[in-house]
Amino acid sequence: MNTNPDEATLALWLDDELAGADHAAVEAWALTRPEQLAARGEIRGWRATMAAAIPPSEEPPYPDFFNSRVLQAIREQTPVAVPHVKSFSWKSWCMPVAACVGMALTFWVGTKTKATPEYDVAGAPKAIPVEPVVYTPENGVNAEWFASQEASAMVIVLKGVAAIPDATDFSETVYLPAEREIDSTASTEVEPTLEKGQQ
Repeated sequence: MNTNPDEATLALWLDDELAGADHAAVEAWALTRPEQLAARGEIRGWRATMAAAIPPSEEPPYPDFFNSRVLQAIREQTPVAVPHVKSFSWKSWCMPVAACVGMALTFWVGTKTKATPEYDVAGAPKAIPVEPVVYTPENGVNAEWFASQEASAMVIVLKGVAAIPDATDFSETVYLPAEREIDSTASTEVEPTLEKGQQ
C-alpha cells in the first residue's frame, strides 16, 4: 500500500475485522511499521484476557425469529403527532413590551425623585462631618493639627518625636530643578528679522 490507510480501515484491521484486498494491503503496509503490529498484538491480548474472564453471552434460541420480531415491532410503531407550534403568541410580544414599559416607568420615577443634598458655603455638597484624625505610624507619638490663617496652611504638631538637630543637612533630599535642554531652546527675547535685500 503506497499511502497510509484511513482511520476506519486501520481500526478494522486492528480489530481483525478487515478482509479481502483491503486486509492484504494493510498487512503489507503494517510489515514496515512494527508499532502497528505491536498495537494489534496488544488488542488481541486484551481480547483474549477479557474472553477468559467473562463468559460469552447466550445467543437467543432463534436469532432470525428474534431479529424479525424486533424489526416488525419497529415498523408497527405509530408515529407520535408533534403538536403544532403557534407562530404567534401573546407572550412573544407582551413580554418585550412589558419590559420596555417597566424601564420607562423606572426612568421617569428616577427623574421625578430628587434628593436634596445639603451644600456648604463654597457650593459643594456637604459630607458627613467626621473629626479628622492624624495617623502616626509610631507608638507614643501624638499628633495635633490646627489651621494657621497667617501661614495659610495647616500646621501639624508632633509630640513624642525627637527634635531635628540644626546641623542636619537636607541638601541631599531637597529637590532642585536642573536646567533642561528643552528649556534652553526657548527664548523670551525678540530676534530681529532681516528685511528683503539685507543678507
